Amino acid sequence: MLFSEIIGQELLKSRLIHTVRDNRVSHAWLMFGPEGAGALPLALAFAQYILCTNRGEADSCGICAGCNKNNKLIHPDLHFVYPVNKTRSVDKETVVCDDFIAEWRGFLLKNPYGRLTQWFDWIDLENKQGIINTEESKRLAGKLNLKSFESDYKVAILWQPEKMNDQASNKLLKLLEEPPPLTVFILVSENPDQLLATIRSRCMPIKVPRISEKSLAEALMARHGLDQARAINVERLAGGNYCKVLDLIEGSEDVSYNLNKFRDLMRSCFRKSIPELIRLAEELAALNRENQKSFLEYGLRTLRESLVLHYDSADIVYITDEEKGFTPNFAPFVNGNNVLSLTHELNKAIQDIERNANGRIVFLDMALKLSALIKN
Repeated sequence: MLFSEIIGQELLKSRLIHTVRDNRVSHAWLMFGPEGAGALPLALAFAQYILCTNRGEADSCGICAGCNKNNKLIHPDLHFVYPVNKTRSVDKETVVCDDFIAEWRGFLLKNPYGRLTQWFDWIDLENKQGIINTEESKRLAGKLNLKSFESDYKVAILWQPEKMNDQASNKLLKLLEEPPPLTVFILVSENPDQLLATIRSRCMPIKVPRISEKSLAEALMARHGLDQARAINVERLAGGNYCKVLDLIEGSEDVSYNLNKFRDLMRSCFRKSIPELIRLAEELAALNRENQKSFLEYGLRTLRESLVLHYDSADIVYITDEEKGFTPNFAPFVNGNNVLSLTHELNKAIQDIERNANGRIVFLDMALKLSALIKN
């Protein structure tokens, strides 16, 4: 991937390019930022620039053998680690990234800005959580201790390293403490606080901010053919998140589903309809865990917009045309008396889902508590 293909982030691009050109490439980098900001595309472009045999002053050449292989994600000196788990097609005792390398390449080539839930849907992970296990760290160490094939450097991109279990984290830490020569680790994270402090301390931090309004609007007009007015509206709703941009312009089914189910849940909570709350809890529990978390995060966003509407600050409200039929009507029931408690219940449900709690119990418990809070 070329730096020129990344939306915005001009300062970071320039910093990374000058690091390579000045021969100051650190052995470990931690690129972190919110979903849709472009941390993974930056890592891909940085890796390509490092491995390019004819790099220019502002970007990779894009035509050398190394760039051609990087563009197809098949460069022998570029390695990937990402969360996986057993699926119907890959069901064995120990599952590793190499079992899904073809799917990974297809996923990245389609949308390098893709989110974790989309990756899990891509490999049909169903109700399992993706992890990076101990065997993965062992294999990575074996690959990086070999001599490089075509480039001076070997580059390892670890996407969502917070999904590593404890044993894998400790093995990665040892690799970072005693790295093979001319090896560059690029960790790409949305939740760096979940990484071991000792891992973070051995990486050069690169904070990737949300995409600027101007850059995002320009990309919408150039890449998606939107007129200026629509581009500005979509950019405003997306809040610097390119994943949300794609959801909005493609009419994502996930967004509509979350809206409809959150609306149904709130209405049932208001009516205190226990049978309906039980039915909704069972339906939500049937989703895979990442989609459960996506639904709860959508609920948190809706609470924020509703609270702002409640206090007559519509100029800083970001809702879609579809949401205008629900959120303004819901806003009167979200206020200073209950918003913190409502937010706490949704955050607690997310934490419980992450800890593999029973979905039916989590959602029903949350629904009953929201029902008691919604009229306060």
